[in-house]
Amino acid sequence: MNLLRLAAFSIFLSLTSPCFSQLTSCIDKAVTTSLENVQYGVLDANAKWTNGSILTVRFLGGSSHIHQKIKEYARVWESFANIKFNFISYGNADIRIGFDPSGYWSYAGTHSKNIEQNKQTMNYEGFSESTPEIVLKRTILHEFGHALGLLHEHKSPISRIQWNKPKVYAHYMQLQGWSQQKVDEQVLNRYSVEMSNKEYDPSSIMHYPIDGSLTMDGYSVSWNTELSAGDKKLIGEMYPFYNTPPITSPGVTSSSAAASCQLNNVAITHNLLRNGKYGIGINGNYQIQNAQGKKCKFVAFFYNANGTPLKDFNQQYYSNNGNVVVGEEVTANYASTLFNTQLFIPYEELHLATGNHNLKVIISVFDDQVREIAQAGAAYFTYRNGPVISPIINIQSFDNFNIKVMPKFTIQNARLNQLSLVAHFYFENGTPVTYYDAYGRIQNLAISYNFIPGFDNTTYNYGYYSDLLLNVSYNFFPVLYRSTSYKYYTTIVKDGFQIGTSGWTSFILNR
Repeated sequence: MNLLRLAAFSIFLSLTSPCFSQLTSCIDKAVTTSLENVQYGVLDANAKWTNGSILTVRFLGGSSHIHQKIKEYARVWESFANIKFNFISYGNADIRIGFDPSGYWSYAGTHSKNIEQNKQTMNYEGFSESTPEIVLKRTILHEFGHALGLLHEHKSPISRIQWNKPKVYAHYMQLQGWSQQKVDEQVLNRYSVEMSNKEYDPSSIMHYPIDGSLTMDGYSVSWNTELSAGDKKLIGEMYPFYNTPPITSPGVTSSSAAASCQLNNVAITHNLLRNGKYGIGINGNYQIQNAQGKKCKFVAFFYNANGTPLKDFNQQYYSNNGNVVVGEEVTANYASTLFNTQLFIPYEELHLATGNHNLKVIISVFDDQVREIAQAGAAYFTYRNGPVISPIINIQSFDNFNIKVMPKFTIQNARLNQLSLVAHFYFENGTPVTYYDAYGRIQNLAISYNFIPGFDNTTYNYGYYSDLLLNVSYNFFPVLYRSTSYKYYTTIVKDGFQIGTSGWTSFILNR
């Protein structure tokens, strides 16, 4: 999926180079919605605009009443994000709002740049003068959240909502005519990204309402109409307000201009290959004023999503306090100097262990006094070094011929990878169950099945039907007593290595 268009509900729907001091010690000379699997799995749907941007918005139809309501509720975001909306009557616009019968949706953030100017990037199908105020409010807030780069909160990778898939498919087919693929895209498949709140937030304006009949445990979420505290915090990190204190020195009058910076564009590219290593590329286009002849710095700082700085261990990309950073020193040659700075840091220099890591990068510009004169805001991304598997829970059933083993788990960063599910069988006392193979050799009983995850974040066996199962014939089990106790565990294997293991599951056979 190269472009991200996100639907919403309304009441009508159910909705390494020279070192520089103070900041970094080594410099080497910022978005996509899907990436191929490489040595290091990093997935990012970062569609964030440049901090401080004024986004132009144009209507493609609609009444003046609806125009006014959209302006009113869209501007609620301006109180918490360093972004402004400029509604124009003609000319090219960053966001184009239509009202045709294609539903309620918006492209995510900067992905609207890829849409032709005569086509809408946001749509409100049923808005009219009779639309209830509460519906206008929650729908507009939701869609403009998408327009700023936010994704659906119910698809957060940490939500763990236990959907009842058959009921969900039936519900949306009846209500909206959505295919199973459409339901997967809009409701069920969890993101592999951190463009939703860092902690699962059921109060988020970006969360779909959930009827308890559509979940396995009755979990439900009501309509959200206001920006939650989590929404405000996240959007404030992505688009921060900042104040640059004036630089004053003895003998310098207050009329002397302080250095300042205008960010024109900051782009982050993941899985960039340079000198045989995959890493993160950061490109900044910015203009520094009132710093002629002075050395300024363009720097990227790396953190865990909770704000804890990443620590450096080899003094390759590091700050004076030992945190992971990459940056470049630049000298302003004019009273107003335009820069285009390109940074690169290999993933291995993030010094993170195998597994799943939710991270953020913050890009800032500093003047010669190490004062921050511009900040691009936090861009969240997920770093996955190898496949990441949730705890595996084995569920089972029996028929006249087989025991059916169905492991329940979620696997990330293994899309299109060849994997094997293996069940290892033992007697209850720990002795392996054995059998004779076609060559007359005694083998421990281990039944396997090959599978390939189809998504960056794939969940198995969370519904009423099985996504992945092993049929194990009773003929493999010796007749010792009328009632015999067995146990087994399952493993997930990639390239001959176990990457996930369940606990023991016991069962009894009467033969």
